[in-house]
Amino acid sequence: MHAWADGRGPALQPVFMSAVAAAMGVGSAAATLYGRRPAAAVTAASDALARAAHDLEIVLGEGPAVTAMTAGVPVTAAGGSLADRWPLYGPAIGELGVRAVVAVPLRNATGCLGTLCAYSHEPVLPSSVVAIAGRVADAVTHTMLLSPPDPTVSGGARDVPLFDESDYQAIVHQAAGMVAVQFGCGIDDAEHLLRARAFADSLPVEEVALSVLRQETRLD
Repeated sequence: MHAWADGRGPALQPVFMSAVAAAMGVGSAAATLYGRRPAAAVTAASDALARAAHDLEIVLGEGPAVTAMTAGVPVTAAGGSLADRWPLYGPAIGELGVRAVVAVPLRNATGCLGTLCAYSHEPVLPSSVVAIAGRVADAVTHTMLLSPPDPTVSGGARDVPLFDESDYQAIVHQAAGMVAVQFGCGIDDAEHLLRARAFADSLPVEEVALSVLRQETRLD
């Protein structure tokens, strides 16, 4: 599983997310904004470990971000409770050296936009970490996502560092289209097939997707 955190895949500019991780007092963090479908997500990560942890949730379909998004409440787990709470994700993230996680929803007035996750190598989370994570999540949501357009920027667009560091997973969506044609199935089913191959090969989903697009890998 260490292959997940070796830095492969599209390069990110982690300055903003690194600052978010530092504000929460942890080594790594990832923010994800969700679309109408689970795979239609925008993700920004502070480093390779945070990216790998996020990829594991995509492949396995469980983990702190999934739980926080579904329940709409903060989620924490540390030490042995990781495997107790997420039987697949807990052991897998442990192989990355992560011993504790916290995830909080990114909310606006109408609902949950996504999640902010923090990952720690320490097996115990400080008692203040959830409160701090909540404040950081509110700041990210209201300052970086819901702020009004900047009149100093051409066209009144917003200068949002989070978006500058985001990966829109276009490669995954393109590969899913090819797989859907190959199997005569829907896009959601095709994405599940890509995730299953990524899990079986212990590779990031995007690496498998890129191999499919290059016709180096065929899902049988």
